[in-house]
Amino acid sequence: MIRTGITGIDEMLGSGIPKGTRVIFSLEPGVEGRLFMYRTIVSVLQEKKNILIVAPHSTKRAFLSEYAEFLNIDISKIGGEVVILDSVVRETLNTREKKVNSRKKAWKDLIQDELGKHSIDVLFVYFDLLYEDLGLERALDLLPPAEGQHNITTVVEHLNLEGDSLIARFASEKTFDLILSVHSAFTLAPFFNFFTLEYVSWARMPRRSIPYTIAGQSIRLYIPKIIVTGPASSGKSTFVSNASDSGISVDRGDLDGYRTTVAMDLGWLHFRGFDITIFGTPGQPRFDPILPQLVKNAMGIILMIDATSPDTLLRARELLALAYAAKLPLVIAVNKSDLPHQMDEVMIRETLKLRDEVPLFFISSLKRSDVHYVIESMVDRITRHPY
Repeated sequence: MIRTGITGIDEMLGSGIPKGTRVIFSLEPGVEGRLFMYRTIVSVLQEKKNILIVAPHSTKRAFLSEYAEFLNIDISKIGGEVVILDSVVRETLNTREKKVNSRKKAWKDLIQDELGKHSIDVLFVYFDLLYEDLGLERALDLLPPAEGQHNITTVVEHLNLEGDSLIARFASEKTFDLILSVHSAFTLAPFFNFFTLEYVSWARMPRRSIPYTIAGQSIRLYIPKIIVTGPASSGKSTFVSNASDSGISVDRGDLDGYRTTVAMDLGWLHFRGFDITIFGTPGQPRFDPILPQLVKNAMGIILMIDATSPDTLLRARELLALAYAAKLPLVIAVNKSDLPHQMDEVMIRETLKLRDEVPLFFISSLKRSDVHYVIESMVDRITRHPY
């Protein structure tokens, strides 16, 4: 397996990229997506593998200098051998070979020669100028076939000026075994980049869109806001506390002697490669005016219900309406299900008028394993949501 060096992606792919496959990082214009290729190159070299980089846009010296500046790493000294076919090679071939077919053959012969001469494990290709010089079909023909004679893994970076139509073509024709597109905006959470796993040949995996941030020299999968809402005393604060690695709660005692949230519960956790922020909302009706603002830019909602209090179901339905839950991925957590209760799934679904595809879990928010199971379902629904 070849690891991308991006923890969350490698986990989703089943530990990485199988040997002998073809991968493309397709970048939307304007997105800062270079780090996907950078991290993969570094990860492969750290595993002591030999790589060939086709970089017709840059001289070898400038290319290595860019890595040193961007990642503070000299990739020529990490582990495996680094061979680079750079802009000098491109200029030489373009000058010598005036016909496009001859130019393509010269590139192909040179790449094949370098693959064998240096016992290359992974070929990295910066595709854009090859596409410009040769056209799409000829440029694609330079890439070794998947599971071919040398069983070379190929990773391509491409600036996608043609949009979804090219991605759809690559997927339908199975040109690449992994197609990952990188975008520069996100509908519900503005100012965050996201990437989409468009196609994976070796795993039955739905199309997933995942927001990310760049922290230092790393890509961090990031869900900026999951809302936990529900009637008062349904267990939201306990849920957020047991879900989180760290957090805060703003609450006070009410007239009955119970603690009630008066602003929000806030928790942070790292889960399955994701950095996640969770917001727990107050459940008292007097706080309803602030709920739409708390939900703003949320990416998913977890509705908490007290299994022992069926009289709170109508209040739970009011909260869903306030949160505009129909527009967001939704999960229902029926808390205190370890205590005697009369509510069942049919009753809850009918009262809340839930869509059939909305998952519903009977849990105890005191059990960290139950809480994390709900979080896992929420993350799965967020990444499958058609934003």
